[in-house]
Order: sequence, then C-alpha cells, then structure tokens
Amino acid sequence: MKSDLLVRIKDAEAEASSRHANAEAEAAAIVADARRQAEAILAEARTQADYAHQSRLEAARKAADEEAKKLVAAGQKEAAALRKRFESAAADAAPRVVKLFEERLG
Repeated sequence: MKSDLLVRIKDAEAEASSRHANAEAEAAAIVADARRQAEAILAEARTQADYAHQSRLEAARKAADEEAKKLVAAGQKEAAALRKRFESAAADAAPRVVKLFEERLG
C-alpha cells in the first residue's frame, strides 16, 4: 500500500510537471505569436505612414510648383509691361533730348 501511494504521488508529480512544461511551451508560443502580430502591425503602420508622408509631400510639391508658375507668369507679365513703358518712354525721350539740346544751343 505504501509503494502504491508512492507510485501515485510520483505519477501525479510527473503529470503536474508535464502540464507545467506544456503550459510554458504554450505561453512561449502565444508570446511569440503576439510578437509576430505586433511586428506585422508595426510594419503595416510604417508602410501607411510612409505612404501618407509621400502623398502629402507630393501634394506640397505640386502646390509649390503651381504657385511658382503663377509667380513667374505674373513677373513675366510685369516685366513685359515695364519693357513696353520703357520702350515708349525711350522713343519719346530721344526727340525731347534733341529739342532741349537745340534750345540750349541756340
């Protein structure tokens, strides 16, 4: 009877040890799976953040290009108007200078 009880205790200890080992293995597998899932979620988030960043950057570049084109066009228009005024004034200036010169000489 004493040996039977010892065998049962030994079997119970072995079963407890087996359950403990199985629980530890299952916990390790769960942790590893959770880490893989977390890494996948982080990788997806990084990809989405990179895409959003690139999209915003591209939109900003496009807006800046459009604004630059508008400013260049306005500058060219103003330069053309100034050239026209200068050419008109220069054409009128030559006869005036000659007339003033003649008046002073003569």
